[in-house]
Amino acid sequence: MASRIGGMVLGIVAVGVLVGALLFGLRPQAQEPDENEADQVSPSELAMYIDVYTAMQADHDLTLETILAQKGVSLDQFRIIERRIQKNDRLVRKVRDALQAQAKARTDAIAPAAQAAAPVPKPAAPASKPTH
Repeated sequence: MASRIGGMVLGIVAVGVLVGALLFGLRPQAQEPDENEADQVSPSELAMYIDVYTAMQADHDLTLETILAQKGVSLDQFRIIERRIQKNDRLVRKVRDALQAQAKARTDAIAPAAQAAAPVPKPAAPASKPTH
């Protein structure tokens, strides 16, 4: 009888340990995907990337090589940064938002000047009624 009670207690303890392990030990944890250190983009690299494309938006005659030479960055280095940015959707959105905001700001700055330079049409003279 004592062995029977001991077996039941041992069974209950084993089930309790198993349930505890399932509930607490084996729960999947929400984790950010580990970003390889080589895939990380520094804030200065992101700023440089945005600056390069901003300059090219502002002056379509500029070449990528010209801008990179001014910044002291080789084309290979730039392409590596570009690939790392393109792997990260959050950074792609950040770049897109920055470039769109800067393009809109340029358009808004140009629009008033273009409107001021445009000739204002003269109002048409009122049609006179023929006299009989």
